[in-house]
Amino acid sequence: MKIEIQEFNDRVESLENILGYQFKDKSLLLAAITHRSFVAEYPKKLRDYEVLEFLGDSVVSLIVSEILIKQFPDAREGDLSQLRSAIVSEAYLSKLAKSLKVSDFVLISRGEKSQKGEERDSLLCDVFEAIFGAVYVDADYKIDVPREIFNKLFKDRVLEDIKTENIPRDYKSLLQMETQRLYGKIPTYKLIHSEGPEHDKVFVVECEIEQIKTTGKGKSKKEAETAAAKEAFKKIKE
Repeated sequence: MKIEIQEFNDRVESLENILGYQFKDKSLLLAAITHRSFVAEYPKKLRDYEVLEFLGDSVVSLIVSEILIKQFPDAREGDLSQLRSAIVSEAYLSKLAKSLKVSDFVLISRGEKSQKGEERDSLLCDVFEAIFGAVYVDADYKIDVPREIFNKLFKDRVLEDIKTENIPRDYKSLLQMETQRLYGKIPTYKLIHSEGPEHDKVFVVECEIEQIKTTGKGKSKKEAETAAAKEAFKKIKE
């Protein structure tokens, strides 16, 4: 694979500029953007991002936990846990990764590239976490630097997305947790009907708990149940 050392350096430097942080050990950031498929193809010894991703998962989770506790000091542990899970989910972190244009920097094999592997949410989420793992290691395993970078780049967006409900949340779990607390029971879901042709069906599901009934639509029963649960959850919180 014909990628010159200068291109590695250019990618690292460009990403450093976006992060607003200069690495003492540039190889850490290079590893954070290197997929194992690229390591197998490149003739020189490189590290992939997997260990840094493992570490970064905990780093990002801690930073998000701090943001939530400070922003919502009176919230219940269960609610904070659910919200944190939604924020550190693959679906949401991949969105944050896209805002950094992470896919422009990732090093992957020719085979992965031909399948647009650098655009997969799972890979973007992994690289995002690996980058923060790399910052944490480069900062001598101190949380202050990755916290400062995350807060500068993403804190306002995260809080705004919470406010506007623009974070993919597990509304079925949230609703169940809330109804068990309030009523000592869980909601029931019933398929009302489906609409449209076989290849493009839309399902309509009813959610019922106590005196509350809501409906939701989706391309699958699960999606429709989630939509119905979201409406029921909003009614309970009114």
